[in-house]
Amino acid sequence: MARYNKEQLIEFEQRLIDRYNNNQLPFLFHLCGGNEDQLIEIFDEVQDGDWVLATHRNHYQAYLHGIEPEVVEDRVMNGRSMFIYDKEKKFFSSAIDGGIPGIAVGLAMALKRKGSNNKVWCFVGDGAEDTGHFAESVRYVDGWDLPCEFVVEDNDMSIIAKKKHRWGTDEVPSWPDCVRRYNYKLPYPHARTKDFCDLSETNKIKKTDEEYFPKLPKVKLPDVPNIETLNLDYKGAITQAMSNLGENESTIFIGYNLGGEFGNAMGTLSGVDDSQKIETPVVENLMGSMALGMSLEGFKAVVYYERQDFMLVAADAIGNHISQLERISHGEFKPNVILRTVVADSGPFYSGPTHSQDLTEVFRKLVEFPILEPSTPDEALKDYKRAELHDGPIMIVERKSCYDGKTPTTTKSLQ
Repeated sequence: MARYNKEQLIEFEQRLIDRYNNNQLPFLFHLCGGNEDQLIEIFDEVQDGDWVLATHRNHYQAYLHGIEPEVVEDRVMNGRSMFIYDKEKKFFSSAIDGGIPGIAVGLAMALKRKGSNNKVWCFVGDGAEDTGHFAESVRYVDGWDLPCEFVVEDNDMSIIAKKKHRWGTDEVPSWPDCVRRYNYKLPYPHARTKDFCDLSETNKIKKTDEEYFPKLPKVKLPDVPNIETLNLDYKGAITQAMSNLGENESTIFIGYNLGGEFGNAMGTLSGVDDSQKIETPVVENLMGSMALGMSLEGFKAVVYYERQDFMLVAADAIGNHISQLERISHGEFKPNVILRTVVADSGPFYSGPTHSQDLTEVFRKLVEFPILEPSTPDEALKDYKRAELHDGPIMIVERKSCYDGKTPTTTKSLQ
């Protein structure tokens, strides 16, 4: 339900404008305005316990979903205007607008699996609506009848470019019933206000990024004893590790070619109940985003990328959200996600440059979570056990040469 009226919403934003005009606000921020009536009407439908996901322009949504104006103002004054979170109130926002819809899909999937009566409200701008990720998310929600509604906040501006300039037409796409749209005119520029503050003054109070977003301490993975492999080969150990993970009913496996009739991830998921497998189209970025969303509702999500090359398509979900969420939310959210992938460095699985690259070092530069590379059956069982006990994101890189009983050319373990 909406908690404030139009005049109050405008007053809250005016406080920020006054701070900026008085050289007290040295950060990037995005004001709301012109859409008070539309949002109040929508939030009259939002229930306690519903998730609300918003973009960088998130202040009104935060107020209306129950985050106190003083809290929002404090976040803005501390460089977090684009990153307002509240785990208890189930509020999530991100400056990477185009990556939000898939997280909403994961949350909605989790709510449906739990039998919840709540739903997810995912707000996006018409710029994020332009993305393929949005189209995939909408289609998935519509096809699987998930409790999620996408709200397109259409101010005809993708940063500063109008639809006509972006697409050559003013026409808007046609979407299924899980998408609603409202149009409005934003009375402010994309960022800040029409006036400029005195940078010589604001720079005196501005701190470093690390002061506002402290770096996370180095992860120490749980110690586990050596695990008896019972003469399993590498594939047998991976299969056993997946079965071990699947013993916990809150563990979900996400990807394509997961079900028995589709290959069972090279046979390694044969011991996992099909009810714990979520089959997806070939949508790598959506897969990672869904895993993150499900983890925010208490599931442990294992995402299977059958070739590491394909993870490049998921770099947004992995690098901007799975890796950074704990830091930008100041520890409020911690994605419990295992990213499982295979380097096709051997045998018939080797299919040329775009299907057999070893990108492990690339991902080490991209993410701030552990990457493990088990090269023996013992290491495979042990590393997946560490991933099972770890409550944050982790990537495990398998190699086809290990499946073939060969010694891989590169194997490293990072903690």
